[in-house]
Amino acid sequence: MITSLPRPLCHPGSRLVVWSACALVTAAIVGAASPAFAQPGGLQAGGVPEDDPFADELNPFGPGPARPAPARPAPQPAPAERPAARVPVPFPEATIPGEAAERPRRPSTTPDRGVLESSPAEALLIEAEALDRAGKFAAARVKLEEAIKLDPKLPIAYLALGVVARRLGDFEGSVDALSQGLRLDPQDSEMYLRRGIAWFHLGLYGIALEDFEEAAGIAYDDPRPELWRGLTFVELDRPLEAINAYASAIRRDRTYMLAYLNRGLAYLAADQPRKAEFDFDQAIRHDPRDVRAWFNRGVALARQGRQREAADSYEEALKRDPKHEPSRRNLQAVGGLAGR
Repeated sequence: MITSLPRPLCHPGSRLVVWSACALVTAAIVGAASPAFAQPGGLQAGGVPEDDPFADELNPFGPGPARPAPARPAPQPAPAERPAARVPVPFPEATIPGEAAERPRRPSTTPDRGVLESSPAEALLIEAEALDRAGKFAAARVKLEEAIKLDPKLPIAYLALGVVARRLGDFEGSVDALSQGLRLDPQDSEMYLRRGIAWFHLGLYGIALEDFEEAAGIAYDDPRPELWRGLTFVELDRPLEAINAYASAIRRDRTYMLAYLNRGLAYLAADQPRKAEFDFDQAIRHDPRDVRAWFNRGVALARQGRQREAADSYEEALKRDPKHEPSRRNLQAVGGLAGR
C-alpha cells in the first residue's frame, strides 16, 4: 500500500510549522506524502510554517527561497528629530513554505550611524538580535523587555518580543506583545501576520483568520498572509477555501513555491490529483532540488493510476536524498504495478 499525503503543516518549527496530517490513503500506496508545511522553526511537528523576525518559521516546506518583507516607504526625517531606528523586522530567513525556501538574511538591526548614534533602547535591540541569532531566546527576551521599559513607544521592540515569545512557546505572551505593538502602529501588517500565527498555534483559527485578512489587506503584495489563510482553512477541514487562499498567494507572487506546494496538497485532499500534479510541477520548475515536490508529485501520479511515472518521480526524489524513506517505500510499493 502506498500512503498518500498529510495535511500541510502550518506552524514553524513546532506543531505549527506547518500542518496536521490529513491522511489520504490510496488503494495501493503506503508512503506518506511529505508535509508541505513541515517546516523548521516554530511549528515543526504540526504542519504550519512560521515566519518570524528572528527565524525561519513560515515555511511549510523547509528552507527554500524566501521573499523579504515588503519594504515600507521611509518616513521623511524631521529636521530636528533623530531618524527612526532600522531594527530588524521579524522575518524567517528560510522557512514557510518550502521552508520559506531560503529567504535572504533579514536586514541588520544596526541603526544608521551616519547621522546619530543609536539610543539606549535601540542598542538593546541590537544585543537582542545577536542573542536571538545565537539561539539564546530567553536572554533575548530579557533585553527586549528592557528596551521596552526604556522606550515604551518603539513598535519594532514589541514585534521582536512577540516573535521571541512565540519561539519560546509562549503564544499568549506573543499575542500580548504584538497587541501592544499594534496599539502603537495599527497599520503594521507584519504584526498582524505574526499575531495571527500565534493565534494559529493556540488553535484559535477564527481569530487567526481575522489577523491574516488584516495583514493581507494592508500588504497587498505580500503572499504570506494568504498562505497562512490557506493553512488555517486546512486545519478547519475546508480544502476548497484553502485552495482559493493559496491561489491568491500565487497571484501576489507567482514564484512563491510554498503556495504551489500547499495548494497541491489541498488538491490531493479534495481528490483532484491532476491539478495537484500541476502544482508540484510548478514547484519543481522553481526548485528542481526539492525532494518533497518530487515525492508529492509521485503520490499525485499514483493517484491517477500512472504508476510508472510515479516510480520515476520517487526515483528523482531519491537521487536528491537517498535517505528519503517515504520515497523509497512508495517506490517499492509501486514497482510491481509499474512492471519493474
